[in-house]
Amino acid sequence: MHLKPMGYETHIVPSDAELALAARGGDCGCLGLLLERHRARLYAIALNMLGYGSDAEDAVHETFLIALRRIGELKDPQAVGGWLRTVLHRCCLQQLRRRRREILTADIPDRPDERASIEERLEKVALREWVWDALRKLPEPLQATAMLRYFGSYQSYEELAAILGVPIGTVRSRLSQAKRKLAEMLLETAGLADTEARSQSRERQRFYSEIFNGLNQHGERDRFLGHFAEDLHLVRGTSKPVLGRSFLAWEVDADTEAGVRLEPQRILSASQVTVIEGLFVNPPEDPFHCPPGVVLVIFQRDGKARRLHLHLSPRPPRIEDD
Repeated sequence: MHLKPMGYETHIVPSDAELALAARGGDCGCLGLLLERHRARLYAIALNMLGYGSDAEDAVHETFLIALRRIGELKDPQAVGGWLRTVLHRCCLQQLRRRRREILTADIPDRPDERASIEERLEKVALREWVWDALRKLPEPLQATAMLRYFGSYQSYEELAAILGVPIGTVRSRLSQAKRKLAEMLLETAGLADTEARSQSRERQRFYSEIFNGLNQHGERDRFLGHFAEDLHLVRGTSKPVLGRSFLAWEVDADTEAGVRLEPQRILSASQVTVIEGLFVNPPEDPFHCPPGVVLVIFQRDGKARRLHLHLSPRPPRIEDD
């Protein structure tokens, strides 16, 4: 089955279930659209579980690759959103266990049949033609590592390191690069489409770029704060939320007075969730005023930002003068 959400001649926005059903039938473009639609929310969940840093995005990429391999086994297309969140949750738990250096044996979200060869496993993938083509586009070291990890029977980094004859750190790096490249290629398949949902996403990205630019360059404080509801829930990391836009206004005013700017680096937006990755630019006289980076997760409803989660990067160690 091949759904056609991609034509410029129609403005019908396919449902998640329709995209999942088409992807289950082998339409990679529909899977790309589905994952792009859920990417911001999945990233927000991963940030909430794993905090600031590369682990959150790595867990999202892992989820995408599992979806790529297992979408053909999805029994209920109506439940695809919950299925993606469940896969992500397990991927995040794996990351947390790795931090604690636990042995990852149980609860692996996508353990293959150890009796089948790599070729046999790939033949069972609904999107096998796309997968084969995408794997061939990877540099040879990444290609070999990805095939062994995702379509072989080798689950531990130690096993992969022994087979490939490289350090465990190299295996981790190669897998991270392979996941990122495959996820990017998968999302690019959705670039053939220009649906209403994608147009809305691009419009929201432009909006946030403009209001941050206005805040940084022209001091447009009121326009920035006016986007947030008066009863805004503001959450820092794992702290309890504080209620009221006034808390955000206080932080914005304090940073502005100190000469700090927040420069967005990447904006992801879908449905009612927007994720903004930014860098703080501190004044030379106070280089440690804010941590280097921040991720803002904004939840919207009825045209207003109702909830804001701030995930701050760790502060670098201060070098004391002698």
